[in-house]
Amino acid sequence: MKAKTVGFAGQIIHYSPTNVLGHVARHPLGVGLHAKCLGWYPKAQGHGIQRPNGLDECILIVCTKGKGWAEIDGLRLKVAADQVLFIPSNKPHAYGADDNDPWSIHWMHFSGSETASYAIMLPAREYVLSIPVADAKEIASMFRESYRLASSGLTERTLLLVSHILRPVLGLLFFQTGRSLGGCSRAIAHDLSKSIEFMRANPARSLSLQELSRHAGLSPARYSALFREQTGSSPVEHHIRLRMQTACHSLDTTALSVKEVAAKLGYDDPYYFSRIFQKIIGCSPLAYRRSVKG
Repeated sequence: MKAKTVGFAGQIIHYSPTNVLGHVARHPLGVGLHAKCLGWYPKAQGHGIQRPNGLDECILIVCTKGKGWAEIDGLRLKVAADQVLFIPSNKPHAYGADDNDPWSIHWMHFSGSETASYAIMLPAREYVLSIPVADAKEIASMFRESYRLASSGLTERTLLLVSHILRPVLGLLFFQTGRSLGGCSRAIAHDLSKSIEFMRANPARSLSLQELSRHAGLSPARYSALFREQTGSSPVEHHIRLRMQTACHSLDTTALSVKEVAAKLGYDDPYYFSRIFQKIIGCSPLAYRRSVKG
């Protein structure tokens, strides 16, 4: 990659040298994801791109301030601070900064065998992801670390490091509970993180679906559907898993007997507790305690 410093005041651009990128794209640790180019455009007045045929790579644009827009699938999309524009490969598109309040953006073009798996997670015709402020700051920090690495010289090793920074960025975007996708407000209105905190705070109780949905302010059916959509499991199943995680912690850090651990978690029958533990963790409580960890 070579850095370019002309254009927007303070901008950063790094392009991967073709020969080095070729090695990274064939490397076992780079074949899944590898960055082709990345950069930072602060207050990018007049920024605009049109690609009628798209690109053979994915594009990630993280807006930190100001506003921008995108046109994809005949849709005119708005992009604001703490939002991310994700453009899949081979998707015709255009995007640019707002005339009156131009965006400041971190951006990256990336490719690899894993990219389609992320792109397919986008709801149909939705390409803008809203992210919590804390996640936005963490993502911006990871981009800055990528620039620091790139500025030291783009070797195969450095490009592999940048590629591995990309993975947690995508993890925050696609796997964070309560994520809001596109302009859809459903996840914002029903962020289930507070519900999960309620579960964590009550490991010694058997929480019913009715109580959990009431706490979330939703009907049981709607709550269950949203919870499964965002976590992949039912609310009650998730709470049981959290209770077993608490059991593991007690078995690791205390001398309590299995019966005492069970009672601490609200299980009157230690045999029933052991069966649940075996089902979730994959071994008995005693076998778990005796196992070598770390």
